[in-house]
Amino acid sequence: MSDNLLILGASTRAAAFSALAAGLAPVCGDRFADADLAAVARVTAAVGYPAGLETIARASPPGAWMYTGALENYPALVTRIASQRTLYGNPACVLARVRDPFLVAHVLARAGLLAPELRRTPDRLPTDGAWLSKPYRSCGGQGIFSWRGNAGAIVPGRGRHYFQRRAEGVPCAAIYLAAAGTARLLGATEQLLLARLPGELACRYAGSLGPLPLDEARTVVLARIGQVLCAEFGLVGLFGVDYIDDGRDIWAIEVNPRYTASVEILERATGFSAVGWHVAVCRDRRLPEAAPAVSSSWHAKRILYVPCGATITDAFSRAALACADRACTELADIPASGTRIQPGGPVMTVFAQADSRPEALARLQEGLARWEGRLLDQCPAGNAQ
Repeated sequence: MSDNLLILGASTRAAAFSALAAGLAPVCGDRFADADLAAVARVTAAVGYPAGLETIARASPPGAWMYTGALENYPALVTRIASQRTLYGNPACVLARVRDPFLVAHVLARAGLLAPELRRTPDRLPTDGAWLSKPYRSCGGQGIFSWRGNAGAIVPGRGRHYFQRRAEGVPCAAIYLAAAGTARLLGATEQLLLARLPGELACRYAGSLGPLPLDEARTVVLARIGQVLCAEFGLVGLFGVDYIDDGRDIWAIEVNPRYTASVEILERATGFSAVGWHVAVCRDRRLPEAAPAVSSSWHAKRILYVPCGATITDAFSRAALACADRACTELADIPASGTRIQPGGPVMTVFAQADSRPEALARLQEGLARWEGRLLDQCPAGNAQ
């Protein structure tokens, strides 16, 4: 079988570097075609996302394929591409069920596990921010609002959004590996979220921090959540569950049935290739004998967003690439020279590592400030707006 692995999604860099670490040859299609990815693998920017990914799949060399976010929201596209080549991941029939928030909440409740209350319409809901308006096709927290009626929020169209009672606590993500009806908890991370607008609830995914130290009680609950979901929906390979830890209970929020952004934190803390394991369990339908040992250090990543628009200069791109090797020591997702960054748009990912959570966050903030300053300094007059 070919070692080529086609990886498709909004961003494929993290999964592609994981595949390289497993000795695979990634061929990628995504929205960005970042310079650090292009330096080590074949990558094509999709013309029209996500439909353009199908064109990339047809033009790619033979081999199996997998997807990253947010292709779980496009099961018909997944089916069409899976008809052309072997899919390592969850097929459309699984996606249709596991991406139904009402079905997921019912399955968890039946097993005695917690999930926030849901409603299909805002009828008679309070407008004090105690409920969230969420799109069915969600990824990375995009399109989530505190529900305040018609004031200060986009009124969702019926059938496109649902409503979830807000759970207070620390936003986290658990990562699992599944095969043959069994799910193994690999670890968990804290999610770093940003607000869409000043004063709004922070829902937009911006990064991850971890691995989280889990006590026995949390480990048991998280492991059971993964096992219940795997057994009910037939999940295979890597998947994630977003949850809220309120200090006492764990509230499952959403299932991400693919390689997730937080997986990279576990990979950096353990040195294992999550994509290598994903490919193996999807191909062989059995779990590896043991989970990787996790280091005691803290790893953090955060997407650098800039409030103003900017065009990436050659000097900036080259400087950033010098800090991004195959180990992704400081930076990743480096935009190519000439890339136009829209106001509020993502530029690249900054990493940090330390022995404690506060120190990791402090180093991360330093890195973000340093590279934001360099970006604005190196933009020619008229490019930073």
